Amino acid sequence: MGKSRRTAAIDIGTTKVACVVAETDSAKKTTIVGYGTAPPAGFKQGVVVDLDKATESMGSAVSLAEEMAGGKVKTYRTFVGINGDHIKHLSGIGAVPVRKPAKGIGTRDLEDVIKQAQTIRLPNDEQILHVIPTQFIVDGQKGVRKPLELFGVRLEVEALLIIGAVTAIENIHRVLERLDIKNRFLVLQSLACSFAVCSEDDKEMGCALVDLGGVTDFCICREGEIRFTKVLGVGANNITKDVAIGLRTTFSQAEKVKREHGVAMASMVKKDEAVKIDDASGRGTKQVSRRLLASVIEPRMEEILNLVNSEIHNSGMAEGLSAGVILTGGGSMLEGVDVLAEQVLGMPVKIGRPDRLAGPKEVINNPAFATAVGLIHYGIEGRYFYEMPPAGAWERFCEEVKGWFS
Repeated sequence: MGKSRRTAAIDIGTTKVACVVAETDSAKKTTIVGYGTAPPAGFKQGVVVDLDKATESMGSAVSLAEEMAGGKVKTYRTFVGINGDHIKHLSGIGAVPVRKPAKGIGTRDLEDVIKQAQTIRLPNDEQILHVIPTQFIVDGQKGVRKPLELFGVRLEVEALLIIGAVTAIENIHRVLERLDIKNRFLVLQSLACSFAVCSEDDKEMGCALVDLGGVTDFCICREGEIRFTKVLGVGANNITKDVAIGLRTTFSQAEKVKREHGVAMASMVKKDEAVKIDDASGRGTKQVSRRLLASVIEPRMEEILNLVNSEIHNSGMAEGLSAGVILTGGGSMLEGVDVLAEQVLGMPVKIGRPDRLAGPKEVINNPAFATAVGLIHYGIEGRYFYEMPPAGAWERFCEEVKGWFS
């Protein structure tokens, strides 16, 4: 009987920091054994803005997960989500001669061609997070997905390069260093999320995965791999702010009433429905129309979905999304959001839940935990997408900063 193995995930969201611990047994069954959440103090839209507060916030989520799991996160492989408007993608290509054609394409050939795909000029304040092969080409034969051991004399790759800001990346590493979490991997959140809520058929047929978190990010998958990714500047946090202003209440109360009574379409609410909320003055409660609440939520959600629709069409991939759109994240829990999304996007829409693992229902059946659970999937499935950032990226940036003041 083999030993079990544990994997940890940390999701740095806009509305919470979440830590999840999972255990994979000898039969390869994975179960969530611990989780914890904390307010994202010290972070702003996934980026560290206060190192002390960010460390305290992440440390609180980690401690809660450790207490439930009965172990230390620093002893596990830990996969940490990264997001923000500093993330972008570029195309990369590489071509190399195969070292020993008679023996077939080997792992060193793959490493060589992936390194070639990274040889692009980047500003010193940016670095590569992931190299995601979209296809390999062997002696002119396109569409190869698994070139290992194939005969060939020339190996090429076309890849999607995920780029991030060195400052944002380094500051997340500094928080993790303070928590003594050393065996760590940074992972694009939309990439991780796709592991939790997109089936292989979804990715093969073509789908758009939209994470309606505090900010909205989405990716497009076709032919089994991610082909496009984008972070938008608006999301569920903007809806909460609108509710706070429209109903004249506090942000925390607006978030609570949005989660418990929010509806994405006013036409789905009866005229006589009412909900109680705390007054902004804190001196009492008041009743407000639930239809009024929905009428505040609907235009902002429609705006977000229209932005997604524009980006999907600008990507040039709208016609290839046979599996439609998958909504996930906290915003996807709003009643009627799938109906509104179908009207705006003009294609089939479903809610993605991270339900392929065992564990507490509040995690595995909750779209708000899709990224955290996706990070676990990403870790246990072992597909790290060639995380080989160019050596010396941080050092080169530091030298450039010194030059600014010389």
